[in-house]
Amino acid sequence: MKNLLVIIALLLVSTVDAKSFVWKVEKDGKHAYIGGTVHVLRGQDVIPEVYHTAFKEADVLVTEVDIQEMASAAMSMMAMGRYQDGMTLDKALSPEVFAKFEVFCKKNKFPVDSFLRLKPTMVSINIVMSMMLREGVSPEGVDMYFTKKALEQGKKRDALESVKDQFDALFNDKVNPDQIILTTIRDSEHVKELLDGMIGGLFAGDTELFVNDFLGPMKEETPEFYKSLIEVRNNNWMPKVEQLLATPEVELILVGGLHLVGDIGVIHQLEEKGYKVTQLD
Repeated sequence: MKNLLVIIALLLVSTVDAKSFVWKVEKDGKHAYIGGTVHVLRGQDVIPEVYHTAFKEADVLVTEVDIQEMASAAMSMMAMGRYQDGMTLDKALSPEVFAKFEVFCKKNKFPVDSFLRLKPTMVSINIVMSMMLREGVSPEGVDMYFTKKALEQGKKRDALESVKDQFDALFNDKVNPDQIILTTIRDSEHVKELLDGMIGGLFAGDTELFVNDFLGPMKEETPEFYKSLIEVRNNNWMPKVEQLLATPEVELILVGGLHLVGDIGVIHQLEEKGYKVTQLD
């Protein structure tokens, strides 16, 4: 199962004839662009030109959350990711899973004690980001890259949700803690391959890969995460997206690639509402 890495990375070189992960959305003489993102990149990753072209035309850059607000919310995230009631990770997990976690930490040189006060999702975030950093990943993904360009150019910015909304979805207490840790252990053994798949698939516009390899397994194996992180948020975003699309300004809306694909993806929902949606080359 690959879903936690996708969630946290929360998502190489495209071929000449490939589609992109950018769509043009049109209705009533107005248009905007919607692009999929990954939140981390490596030194060798080159953002496709279609993103730059859409950004250049856009009057407004829209991201999931205000990236500047997210950067200053680290303390809030840590507070939400820590147990406050005397619970500890070893108590939250079954003895069998915690034993596997101890073996994993020893093998990968992570101090187990540093994780005991953290909720499983925060443990997963810390471990996965550490493993990705070992692979040369930068936490500056597609959305951060274009946010910096928007700030430099004085381009207007907007967001689809608050940082609190995103944290509430991420730290969903209904998710099985054993499943989170087992998935983290399994996925962390294949970080390079999963990064190749996520980033390569996104930059090649491979929507089927995102549905079949990431979204489908996520829905099947951690349905609570799928509902809170994908389904509920997609539905919550739609009124804001439609409001933005109704303005005379041209927007570039950047969200994680998983939010754009599938039956409840933003692109399909827009098509159902009568928008003309074209996947760009």
